[in-house]
Amino acid sequence: MANRRLTAPCPAQERSSTSPLPEEPDLTTTPLVTIGLCAHNAADTIAAAVDSALAQTGVATEIVIVDDASSDGTRALLEDCARQHPAIRLFVNATNRGVAAARNAIIREARGTFICFFDDDDRSAPERVARQLARLTGYERDFARGAPVACHTARLQLYDDGTRRIEHTMGEAEDRPAPAGLPAARRVLMGTPLAGGYGSCASCSLLARTETFRALGGFDERFRRAEDTDFFVRMALAGGHFPGIAEPLVTQTMTRASDKGLAREREHLLMLLEKHRGLFDSEAQYRFCRDWAELKHSWLSGRRGAFARQLMALGLRHPWRTAGRLLEARRNLEGNLAFSRFHRAEAAG
Repeated sequence: MANRRLTAPCPAQERSSTSPLPEEPDLTTTPLVTIGLCAHNAADTIAAAVDSALAQTGVATEIVIVDDASSDGTRALLEDCARQHPAIRLFVNATNRGVAAARNAIIREARGTFICFFDDDDRSAPERVARQLARLTGYERDFARGAPVACHTARLQLYDDGTRRIEHTMGEAEDRPAPAGLPAARRVLMGTPLAGGYGSCASCSLLARTETFRALGGFDERFRRAEDTDFFVRMALAGGHFPGIAEPLVTQTMTRASDKGLAREREHLLMLLEKHRGLFDSEAQYRFCRDWAELKHSWLSGRRGAFARQLMALGLRHPWRTAGRLLEARRNLEGNLAFSRFHRAEAAG
């Protein structure tokens, strides 16, 4: 692996013909964007992720990579990459600290005006960073009125059973203000309906100003999952806006790891609700959201009997809230089915 040369992104990542970039800018006058890439035991996928970072066009970039104490050869591959490409700066953690800590290291080390996060098992289209930068700065000009802005893009998710689906993001309509502020936080935490507020805001598809990340204190390192959701809530409470891009500029390979299991998802969702408990209108609403999280975990785990019992009990205690959440859940039924099959196959294996 030591002499491996990185290759260009796969054909699936070619630039979209429907949204061409404008004429190539003068990169000496454009703001620098730090591409931040966290890596942990990703020897099978990291080369493609780094390739797609190196292949970004239309914008000046540096690449900051944090290897979070990999033990599978990832570090050696990244060291070779850094030797070959001066744009890459590599940092290595002596112990595994989790993705939130790795992202915080990137925030500290970033020299760019903006940070765009990549993941070690994803690939980004060559125009991704330039498109997100244009969307964010255009939104700042037209709608933000000085408020912080974070831009996410939709993702193409690839599952190992052959399932391919697009995970949309918030704020995809470009002719109007995007979800923002307390309503956006309530949408994520409580499932409150919000126009334009449906879709995922994962950090692997995130671009924002470096000063925004620093002003909010980065990511909460207690979270090994849902750190991006917690960041979203805190940014929303600071008045943040969340414009998105409807085209899937990130191809996300759904991989398995110790931090990604359903039990860990449940644990961190409950942590998230507890951390932001003060936002709930009442203790009853908070308890309902905790019970809903347990209900969702049972469904995703394939425990249909437990799910039916929990749903009946929840419906008896909170009939209107339960009916509303069920209606809202229909919007992401396809995604939840794919996610459930994925994790159930892991448990069976």
